[in-house]
Amino acid sequence: MCFSFLMSICKRYFVNREDMMSAVNVVYVKIIKNLPAYIKKRDNIPFELWIRRIAINHIVDEFRKNKAYKEHLDFRELHDAEHLHPTADPGVSKEKLEEINEAIEKLPQMNKTVFNLYVVDGYKHEEIAQMLHISSGTSKVHLHRARLKLKEMLKNEWKKKVLTPERVAV
Repeated sequence: MCFSFLMSICKRYFVNREDMMSAVNVVYVKIIKNLPAYIKKRDNIPFELWIRRIAINHIVDEFRKNKAYKEHLDFRELHDAEHLHPTADPGVSKEKLEEINEAIEKLPQMNKTVFNLYVVDGYKHEEIAQMLHISSGTSKVHLHRARLKLKEMLKNEWKKKVLTPERVAV
């Protein structure tokens, strides 16, 4: 019942399907192992939030273990002012949302992870820094880079669609 929910969480953080499936399997084991603890406090916490937390904690643990995901950064690239969260516009078409999700998937692994933790999951930079064992400044740099890359990818993609031969008037 919760496979697609867990898979959607893992898909935001992992690039290949094998890593996603492996993470989902480990999360299932952790859910089963900790189910008695959940049953004791289920009145306070909805099941989906509980399993989401387990999944994100597992994903973060995997990033901590794998030093290759930690990138060396040049902090001079970070602007002094941090951008606001992008807001969800109810007028955005399903097609554009799919394009945005595809662009997010193309981001470098650490940028994608920080972007998802900050924008999608709502963590603060201090929390992300603690989870990934990086500084909050590093978290901000990854978010900044992710936003710049997303903006550029989406701008180019949408330009292509506007200038397709079918849309150009002769």
